[in-house]
Order: sequence, then C-alpha cells, then structure tokens
Amino acid sequence: MSRSLLQELSKRLNGKLSKCEIYDANVCVTRSMPDRPWELIPVSGEPFSQQLQSTYRGRKVRVLENSDYANGNVKGVFASRPFSINAKQKAGFQSEYATNLTVGSKQYPIFTESGKLSSDQECVLGRPELASAVEESDLREGESLYFTKGEIGFYFHLKQTTSDRVRRVVDRIVDLAGVVEIPEDKPNFKLLPAQFHPLIPLIERWGLGDDSDRSDLLDTAAESILRALIAEVEPYFEAIDSYLDSFKERPPTDQAVALGRLAECALEARYRLNEKNGAR
Repeated sequence: MSRSLLQELSKRLNGKLSKCEIYDANVCVTRSMPDRPWELIPVSGEPFSQQLQSTYRGRKVRVLENSDYANGNVKGVFASRPFSINAKQKAGFQSEYATNLTVGSKQYPIFTESGKLSSDQECVLGRPELASAVEESDLREGESLYFTKGEIGFYFHLKQTTSDRVRRVVDRIVDLAGVVEIPEDKPNFKLLPAQFHPLIPLIERWGLGDDSDRSDLLDTAAESILRALIAEVEPYFEAIDSYLDSFKERPPTDQAVALGRLAECALEARYRLNEKNGAR
C-alpha cells in the first residue's frame, strides 16, 4: 500500500497520528541490557512504532502498528476478568485454554487466567454483539480478540488487514462495549489527607489513569497552563512522596494512585518546559 494502515484509518476514525515506541510481548520478544535494565532490546519482532488515537462514537480508540501487526483497542470499564479469543495473550495476564466458542461454522479457542470461565466471562461470550465482533474479525491463525477490565481489543496480521476491516471490527467492539460496560466508581478524593484537598481539582483534571490521555493533555496545554500546574503541585512533592511511601506494606488506594499520577504529570510538564527552553 502506498499509504499505511493508520494513515487510511485516520480519515475513517478522524484520529490523530503520532510516532511511538511500545514494546508489546504479544508481538515482540525483548531482553534487558545488563548495565541498563530499563532499556529493552528486541530479540524477535519489533515494537509498535506508529499509533492512531481517536474518539469514535463516544469511545476512546487507539490503533498501533509495526511492520507485522496491528493492535487496536476500545476503552471502557468492564466487570469480566481478562480473556482472549483464538490466541493466547503473552502480556498482562496468565492465559490458559478454557473452552471453544462457536460462531457460525467456526470454532475459536478461549483462553482465561485460570483455564476456566467465570460467570461474567460466560455472560460476555454469550452476547450477540460478541459473536458479531468475532464474525466480523474473521480471525486467522495468530490473530485474536481480547478483553480486559479496561479495554476490548484485537491483534491482526498487518499484511492481512485493511483499514476497512479495522473500522468494521472497531464498530462491532464499540457495540459490545456499550452493552457490557459497568458504571465507573469514581474515587472520593476527600478521603485523602486534608493537606492534599487543595489539589483535588488538579487530580480530577490531570491524574487520569490512561497514560496516553495524560500525554494528550500535556501536548495540548499552553505553556502558561503547564507553568501553573508545576507551581501548584511542586510544593507538595515531598509530602506526596512521603504519603505514597506509607503504602509499602499494603496496596495503595485509588485516591493515592491518582495523587501519584498528578505528581508524575507535574514532573513531566517541568521536563517538557526545560527541554523546550533548552532548545531555544
């Protein structure tokens, strides 16, 4: 194709194209450098290098591609534990064969964390919208649909994928998300220690759970907004670190996690401004 899959899709989904470097164990085997364990080196496959982000039919959609695979997902809040259809997942959760799903004349293996189906998973797998998504996907060997608490997505071989196929599948996944999504319980930030209450409006705006959403906010914010964010959060850095350290013996609360994300966002804003001013 003269144009990439994502370039074609950007018109259909009215999305934003950008470069990325995302190491996904489903398409790329990596190893760490001995002296720099945070640095990953591909052993086979390659990271996703291009991404398309869009809000389509009221849903946040992201599609990634490298030279071999396309990975897309639709965001939401779902009750079911993770599972995948047609291929095991190699990242994020254990993946064991549980049963087969029959759609039309075809059968597809189902993989779950335990090798068994929960009642929530059976409910999702019994939905006609799920059957429509599977039928539209026409999954080949090595391709899959997957389901987690935060997204429904797919992995397709790039050479066997067109922008029309992806758009049709995204439509069916959006249909499915609409009938299986559960109401999101928003954290009560007033349960944070009183010293952090002045930060609640900032937590609600900047402490988003999705990394790409926070990045988009930073990308589109005016320099004056970033400076204001830093000025308001910076005096709390030490107190936030101390508060988060108190969770070493127990899982952090949702409120604490969001507070930590706000601090990360302010640090990223400061880094970006320093980079920008240093380049002048």
